[in-house]
Amino acid sequence: MSWGDEITTNCEHLKRCSRCILPETTPNITFDKDGVCNFCHSHIKVQYEGETKLKELLYSHRKDSNKYDCVLGISGGRDSSYALLKLVKDYNLKVLAVNYENPFTDPQAKTNIDNAVEALNVDVVSFKLKNNIHERTFKHNFISWLRKPSPATIPMMCIACKMILPHIIKYAKMYDVKCVVTGGNPYEYVSFKRELLNVSADNDYRNLLIKSFGVKSFGGITNEILKNPSYCHPMCIPTMITGFLYGNPYSFGPRVLSPNIEFVDIFHYIPWQEEEVLSRIKQELKWESPSRFSSSWRFDCCVSHLKDLMYIKTLNMTEKDDFYSKMVRECLITREKALIRLKDENKLQKSEIRKLLDSIGIKDISHLNGSKGEMILKELLVE
Repeated sequence: MSWGDEITTNCEHLKRCSRCILPETTPNITFDKDGVCNFCHSHIKVQYEGETKLKELLYSHRKDSNKYDCVLGISGGRDSSYALLKLVKDYNLKVLAVNYENPFTDPQAKTNIDNAVEALNVDVVSFKLKNNIHERTFKHNFISWLRKPSPATIPMMCIACKMILPHIIKYAKMYDVKCVVTGGNPYEYVSFKRELLNVSADNDYRNLLIKSFGVKSFGGITNEILKNPSYCHPMCIPTMITGFLYGNPYSFGPRVLSPNIEFVDIFHYIPWQEEEVLSRIKQELKWESPSRFSSSWRFDCCVSHLKDLMYIKTLNMTEKDDFYSKMVRECLITREKALIRLKDENKLQKSEIRKLLDSIGIKDISHLNGSKGEMILKELLVE
């Protein structure tokens, strides 16, 4: 079997919600007589807290004696770049940018960071994880997943990224900064990930995030790991514990261990508008996304291409199905345009995935013994 640079999926033949674009393979989805899904029926539009409240909150953390007013993690992706632009140019804040040198970062993301730092004249600190723990845990968890592919454990591929927040908090404490700003938006919280762990969606994003990393979710992921104990390698245990404690700003670690630091999700105060985000960062920061990709979302980490493949092989959908469905419900995009995007953007990037696997030395598939995981890997490694 020979492929080009892209793998065409068969998702376009699925039955989809007549209002949004969620497919019939979405976990726990149901349709009414008109073909409208239960997620559309239960959807409540995002309520923004307002830019006035955002500025009041940010300005309350200003101190003349401090070198920085707030800390922001940046990846070179579109949302963190826009958040940095807003904080510096629109709100005139002194920002310390913190970048994790992810070993799987796309080169364009690094260029975007350099351009943003230069354009805005901000300080940036970068850090790496010791002992190649990111590469090692990623390789181990992917091989474990191949032994027993499950959509519920795909987030385990990114467990090392949960180490980022403790480092951001460390830098905030180092400079006596009491405000950490994040650039995620409300449409990125993938509903089907929670459904796979038997955690239903919550309309309050703070409770949603707590539940996503709470007792019920912990029980769900524990059950999945028990089905595939190979995840429980001693090398991975500390990273898994940190991931549970610091999965997001509203989880146990930040709330209990760093109670004096306030976490501000900028896009929970001001609306996330894709056209404005892309227009401003391109014009003012010389930001770009690689021309070889049709989507500007999450290109900054190469693992995202592999995760798309893993979700396609287990659910016949990707995170983009969920993301664009939320945008349709929020009237930010038409259903027709979302379907056009999905058809284009759910084409999997074979060359990118192969480069990723080559970088961590995954070539031998004999130990998989004819499993579904072996078939998945053969499609990638065998021309």
